Amino acid sequence: MVEFVLILATLVLLFIVRKPLRQALTEGLDGRANRIRAEMDEARRLHDEAKALFEKHRSKLAEGEKAAVEIVSHAEDEARRLEERLKTEMEHTLKRREEMALERIAQEEAKAVRDVRVRVADLAVRTTRQLLTERIGGGGADDVMKNAIAEVKQKLA
Repeated sequence: MVEFVLILATLVLLFIVRKPLRQALTEGLDGRANRIRAEMDEARRLHDEAKALFEKHRSKLAEGEKAAVEIVSHAEDEARRLEERLKTEMEHTLKRREEMALERIAQEEAKAVRDVRVRVADLAVRTTRQLLTERIGGGGADDVMKNAIAEVKQKLA
């Protein structure tokens, strides 16, 4: 019978303690559930914030890549224009130098022709003087020589 009383006392004790125990367990579990719910909400908020930040940076990256492509394209166009301009300037410079070289060559040719004419005229005068001196004599040769020099000057001029 003592056992029966112990069992009955335990049951009564459990019946009396059941309500506050259940309330304490329920409040503890509810508090834990609320904390978990708050952490989940915070995690969701941080996830959404991270997602928005990721999208923002992805769009900035796309804009940066687009700007880089435009810069490279612009640089290539500028390089082509610069190359064409330098090529044109180089062609003009080469043409100018060629013209100057041709002009110098023409000047040197003209100078060479003048030098040859002068030497030929000098040689002709000396040869003529020598021949006239040998064939005509001293005094007549000078008159013929003066006339010949005047004639040669006239033809060369």
